[in-house]
Amino acid sequence: MEKEEYTCVVCGHPLSAHIDEGEYWRCHCLGPDLYQCECHLPKERAGEEGILYYALELRIKKKIEEIKEGRA
Repeated sequence: MEKEEYTCVVCGHPLSAHIDEGEYWRCHCLGPDLYQCECHLPKERAGEEGILYYALELRIKKKIEEIKEGRA
């Protein structure tokens, strides 16, 4: 799966809509109220994973694996 196919765990918009703005990635989608989404994803928290740290699908997969291994 490419970055643009993942969903942001914070706002639900595609990760590809989050643009690099230095210290964070900021969402450039419009919300249901037609205002720009306020989501910004801090890079320092993401670590080596980069923006994929915020991918909903990857988080779900990781959590399922932890449950299966009895670590959750």
